[in-house]
Amino acid sequence: MKAMTKFELIHILLSILIWLIHFDYHFVNASSAFEQNVDSKKTFIYGPGLDKKITLPVRYFYIQPVDINNLNITRSLGDKAFDVTVTQANGNRARVWVQLLDPQDGSYIVRYRLYESYSDIIINVQYKEQNVAKSPYKLSGMVYHEKCNCPVNRIDKWFEVMGCPETYHQIDEDLSIFDNVDLEKVAAEAVSRFSNRGMHSLSHYRIINNKIYRKTYGEHVGFKMFSDSVLLSLTRKVMLPDVEFFVNLGDWPLEKKDKKDNPLPIFSWCGSDLTRDIVMPTYDITEATIEMMSR
Repeated sequence: MKAMTKFELIHILLSILIWLIHFDYHFVNASSAFEQNVDSKKTFIYGPGLDKKITLPVRYFYIQPVDINNLNITRSLGDKAFDVTVTQANGNRARVWVQLLDPQDGSYIVRYRLYESYSDIIINVQYKEQNVAKSPYKLSGMVYHEKCNCPVNRIDKWFEVMGCPETYHQIDEDLSIFDNVDLEKVAAEAVSRFSNRGMHSLSHYRIINNKIYRKTYGEHVGFKMFSDSVLLSLTRKVMLPDVEFFVNLGDWPLEKKDKKDNPLPIFSWCGSDLTRDIVMPTYDITEATIEMMSR
């Protein structure tokens, strides 16, 4: 094979460079033309963050851009394509953190965390200084922040507002083996079997009149902070019924009894096919949900 001269090599490199510049120029122009096809009025905005009754640690809603041909846009318009603001209806500044998230599929997620409660807020979404969809959106009435102790009196109404289904198959299945629960017997046996210091970490909860009472057993019980935070977050939002239960704070499931031997109903962050612990969302998920955008 004939070796290339320096001149030929430079010629090839320059050709590649020119091609790259040409490609980049057309790509940028195509992207710009693509962006200009967004129809602000046909674009969809939807989600629970537009309903003031739904109190979450961080509220969120979605933006689905639509083009002038009434087709959903399916590629990113850039991470700053939309300008989203949250203010008080009277025009005053609201203590709020707003984020626009780009999943790179054309759609966008807007999430915002309030640091105070307000009466009436305005959510404005703009694309190139034009209002999008039905923006601005007004959330009339009190809009509560996460730390507000403002519980709804009726839990059935709260379920309805939150859009909760009547039941969850997994929960029904997990609880099906506990037909009749004698709480006094459960408490005595749980403490007797699972309070060994250095081996077990157990938390006994009682919720009475929407106040949380807790007693821990074992040596390493620091993870009670995670179950505490979930319960405190719930009691700030809704009046919970009086209830009593145990939470395993350790890394391994506890109850190994067979179904026929009356296993104890213990909630855990872990489980297995050989144990009867009732598995709930892990502490890292619940903490991330409750503390999201708080730092």
